[in-house]
Amino acid sequence: RVIKIVIISILSAFFTYPTFGQDIFKIEDTMIPEGIDKEFYDLILDNEDIILNYSTGNFVNVREFPNTDSIVLGQVMRGEHMNVIAIYNEWACIQYDVGIAFVLDQYLSEYEIEKSEYTEEELYVMAHVLAGECQGYPDLEQLYVGSVVLNRRNSSKYPDTIKGVVFQRGQYACTWDGNYYREPTEANWKNARWLLEYGSVLPDDVMYQSRRKLGKGIYLKTKYHYYCY
Repeated sequence: RVIKIVIISILSAFFTYPTFGQDIFKIEDTMIPEGIDKEFYDLILDNEDIILNYSTGNFVNVREFPNTDSIVLGQVMRGEHMNVIAIYNEWACIQYDVGIAFVLDQYLSEYEIEKSEYTEEELYVMAHVLAGECQGYPDLEQLYVGSVVLNRRNSSKYPDTIKGVVFQRGQYACTWDGNYYREPTEANWKNARWLLEYGSVLPDDVMYQSRRKLGKGIYLKTKYHYYCY
C-alpha cells in the first residue's frame, strides 16, 4: 500500500468553500485565457445562459486553464454549486469569483446531490468532537477527524452510533479531558453538518486518528495527525 504524505498547510491553501454568484454576467475577452481552443472560446464568449451545477466529488480541482497541468485555483466539495458557462471537450468553464475557471465536467451534475438525514444528537456530538479534537484547525483537518468517526460508526468493529464511537472507552481524549464540552465554533458546526450530509472524505478503512502511527499503515499524515488504516 502506498503511503501518502500530505502537508496540510499546502492542501488547505487550495481547499475552499467557494461561493459562486448566480447572476448572469457578461464574459469579456480579457477573462478568457490565451491559447484556448477557438470553439471553446466562442462558446464562452457567446454564452446566454448560465446553468447551475453541483459537484459530485470531494476535492474537485478548479483550474486556471482547461487541462490537468494548469494551476489549481481552489477545490470544491461534494454538493457545492457552481455556475457553468460552457462545456467543451470534457471541461466546463465556470464562473469563479469575479472571473472564470475550469473543472472536469465528469464531476458535475445538474441535479442537487442528495443529502443524508441526521438527528440533532448526531449533529451535537459531531460538532463537539470536532471542537474537542481540532477546534482551531483548518476545515480540511476537521473533515479528516470527523471522517474517522464516521468510518468507525460504519464499521462492525466499533459502536454503530456516532455517540457510541466518540464515547467508547479509551478512544477520544476530549471526552475525559473536558475539551468535548467546549462551545463549538461556527466552523465546527459547518463541518459537522457537511460530514453528516455527505459522508466521510477518507477511505472506509481509515479508522485511526492519532499523533503517532497506529494500525497497519499510514494513509495520510498532516502537521496535526496521522490517519491510519
